[in-house]
Amino acid sequence: MTAHFFVRRGRREDVPSGYQVVEASSMLSTGESDFREAFGAVSTLESDLLLLAASVFAADRASQRGEREDFYRTIHVSVPITNISRLLPLRGAIETVLRKLSDDGWTIELRPHEGAGERRRRMPKSRGRTLLFSGGLDSLAAAVEFSSSGKLQLVSHRTHNNVVTNAQRQLAEQLVGLGRDVTHHQFFVSSRSGGPSELRHADESSQRTRSFVFLVLGALAARRAHHHEVVYLAENGQMAIHLPLNAARIGAFSTHTARPDVLLAMQDLLSRALGFPLTITNPYVHRTKREVIAPITEALPEALAVANSCWRNARLPVGVTHCGACVPCYVRRVAIESFGADATAYERDVWSEDVSALAPTDDGRRNLADFCEFVIRFSTATNEEIMSNWPELYDDTLDSGAVIAMYRRFATEALAVMRNYPRLRAFLQ
Repeated sequence: MTAHFFVRRGRREDVPSGYQVVEASSMLSTGESDFREAFGAVSTLESDLLLLAASVFAADRASQRGEREDFYRTIHVSVPITNISRLLPLRGAIETVLRKLSDDGWTIELRPHEGAGERRRRMPKSRGRTLLFSGGLDSLAAAVEFSSSGKLQLVSHRTHNNVVTNAQRQLAEQLVGLGRDVTHHQFFVSSRSGGPSELRHADESSQRTRSFVFLVLGALAARRAHHHEVVYLAENGQMAIHLPLNAARIGAFSTHTARPDVLLAMQDLLSRALGFPLTITNPYVHRTKREVIAPITEALPEALAVANSCWRNARLPVGVTHCGACVPCYVRRVAIESFGADATAYERDVWSEDVSALAPTDDGRRNLADFCEFVIRFSTATNEEIMSNWPELYDDTLDSGAVIAMYRRFATEALAVMRNYPRLRAFLQ
């Protein structure tokens, strides 16, 4: 599928044939008003980057994927930019990182827009660090761990998903209650229907480019706080490396939002765009989720049920926070139940259902079968077999030995927990 989007910033412009118009003022929320409230006047460069990120995210959400061989998309986005001489040389780098993130073909056109470019400024260094705070267990663990030794700025991306927004706020309040020196900023970046043609802004739910938005927000906030050295995107190694569970989930079927090569590409892109040397790291790339959440179980165990891990949390009934049937929910259960009972409000408890009686098309059963197959293969295969089955591990940005060891520890953790459920034993043979 091919989709074309032409973003306008107030002035009338001729639109190329076949492009859908996206009026920035009425159809995009770029986070600029939240940024202004947090940091004061917004520079033209900050405005440009926020608009670019929001435009990419809107185009991603409005371009529905097909099935199987039609899963790949081609997306063209034209965006008006004031700091054109600064950002135009980075167009290829932007397209490359978006391809890495979503496994789609991206073409980004940057058009000159009126206004004065931001003057280059010298940024002094300041103590403290910036953490991308999603409201999930991993970012909470990083907040608990790194706020124990100094000031931490939490940066959250929020959308219309109130489950996640409320979790972010509640967790930040719990950290303050723990006596930690944290500041929390939430930036609303989303899209909405409007204008002469409707922007179908919620057709695609995978949202693979959300981390592009997240990292832009984190970099801009870090620059304002003068945090040169570290912007943390905390993600357990299982979900950061995100090896496909099986051959049916290769390519765009598996998210790449926190892979090391993506973080390195974003670090280079944002440092060049901002003229501000940033280091973007994932401190948990070689830890299982169980290993990641250990600090929470000791310092803030009541927050475990509040933090949100589910991919489907925007479409759940009131009083439920997790679907209980997606792969992240299964990874979460293994981690939490390794320490004790799980108080999470799941919609389904697939592990206690009669899984063999479920239809083959049932998402819970299909995800469980793939999940268990993955666990067994890492429990039994040699390193050579693993490297052959997952050629993604032949990557200069990965320490394949450390990654394989991490997945083996995860498999041991998963088997220890899942063997407590009699109806899962058939899947664990």
